[in-house]
Amino acid sequence: MKNLFTTFVCMTTLLLPAMAQQGQEGAGKPAPKAAAEAVAKPRSKPVVSEPARVALAGAKELAVAVRGLRGPERSKALEAAATAYDKVAADFAAEPWVAATAAFTAAETWRQQGSLALAEKGFLLAAQMDAERFAQRGLLGAADMQRRQKRYEEAMATYQKGAAIDPGSSRAQDARLWQARMLHDSERLDEAIAAYQSALESAHAGAQTIDVCNWLAIAWIAKGDFDAAAHAIDHAEQSVATLDDEDPIVLERLKKSLELMPAKRSLQRARDKRSQAGKDAVGLDNGKQ
Repeated sequence: MKNLFTTFVCMTTLLLPAMAQQGQEGAGKPAPKAAAEAVAKPRSKPVVSEPARVALAGAKELAVAVRGLRGPERSKALEAAATAYDKVAADFAAEPWVAATAAFTAAETWRQQGSLALAEKGFLLAAQMDAERFAQRGLLGAADMQRRQKRYEEAMATYQKGAAIDPGSSRAQDARLWQARMLHDSERLDEAIAAYQSALESAHAGAQTIDVCNWLAIAWIAKGDFDAAAHAIDHAEQSVATLDDEDPIVLERLKKSLELMPAKRSLQRARDKRSQAGKDAVGLDNGKQ
C-alpha cells in the first residue's frame, strides 16, 4: 500500500476535469422536479403555542442558572435543566418544532452533565420529531454519544446515516473523519487509511484538508510507510498554497496550523528512531567482526 495515497491523488486529479465537464454539460438542463422543489421550498415558520412558549422559557431559566456553578452543584443544576427540557419535549409532542427543540437542548445539557445515554436519546428524538431542522444534527450528536460510550459499530452506522443527509456539510465531513479515527483507534490501519483517503476526497482546501492529512499521515507512520506520510503532509501544504485569495488573517491561521501539525513531529521522531536503529544494527555488526 506504499503508493496508495499518491495513486489516490493522481486519480482525483484526473477525474476533476471530467467532473467539471459533466457539471457544465448539465448546467443547461432543468433540475429534477424533486430537487427543484427541495431548493425552492422555504422552511415553514414554526407555530408555537403560548403554553409551549412559557414551558420553554421556564426550562431556559434553569439552564441559565447553571452559569458560574462548579462541581456537584453544577451537575445537579444541569440535571434539573435537562429534565425540564425533557418534560417540555414530552408534554408538547403535538408541536414538533417545540418538542424537537426541547429534546435537542436537553440532549446537549445531558451531554454537559455527563449522562451520555440520556443525551443520545434526546438527539435521536429531535431527529425524529423534526427531521427538516434536526435530522443531521440529531443523528451525528447521537453518533458522538455512541462513540463516547465505546459502542463503535453503532456509532459507525449512525455517522454514516447522518452524513448521507447532507454530504457536503462540515458536519458530514466531521462524521467521515470520526469514522476513520475509530478504525484507526481499533488498529484497523488499512481500513482507517482508506477511510481517511475517502474523507480527504470530500475535504475543502484549508482547515479540513489539514485535519484529514494530519491523521492520514499519522496512520501511514503507524503502518511504517514514511514516504506516504510525507506525501500526506505535502498535500496539506499544497492545499493551503492554492488559497491565494483567502483572507490574510485566515491564511495566516492556516499556515500556523500547518507548522503545528502533530504528524510532522511524529514523522521526524519515527525517522530518527529508524535511523538510530539502523546505526545500532551497523554498530553491532561491526562489533561482531
